[in-house]
Amino acid sequence: MPRFGGRRRTTISGPAVDAALVDGRRDDGPPVFELSPPEYRALLRVIEHARACLVLRSGADAETIRNASGTELAILLRRRATAGAGEDGAVIMRADEIRHLEAAVVNLESYGGHETALCEGYALLERCEALQRGARTGHETEGILSIGRLAPPAPGP
Repeated sequence: MPRFGGRRRTTISGPAVDAALVDGRRDDGPPVFELSPPEYRALLRVIEHARACLVLRSGADAETIRNASGTELAILLRRRATAGAGEDGAVIMRADEIRHLEAAVVNLESYGGHETALCEGYALLERCEALQRGARTGHETEGILSIGRLAPPAPGP
């Protein structure tokens, strides 16, 4: 596609729109939100417990267990946590990744997960859905996902 003055024409399920480039990044990235460190740790606990339950009780192959337990999400989030792209130790999660947590919680319930982990999973799922409603634009630069920051207020007179 031709580029004109730092802008590029794109089509996003409808009429053509201009997608401005900001510091070499497109401003129409995926919707993302931040998990606080305690939320991130809770998510990892829920996923690990779901994986353990599936290993013990499902009889499924390794790939099915990885997908059904949310392990794929845990791997992605660990990489992002290591990259340190979030603010104050927060971990960035794409809004469309909630489906992995949903799978973990549903399978945790189906395969007899501990009540505490199940309650924590449902609470975390509700929290992620609330965070999803306030999602902001994510940016990927050199393979690292970052979150669009709100501009600070202008100084008053």
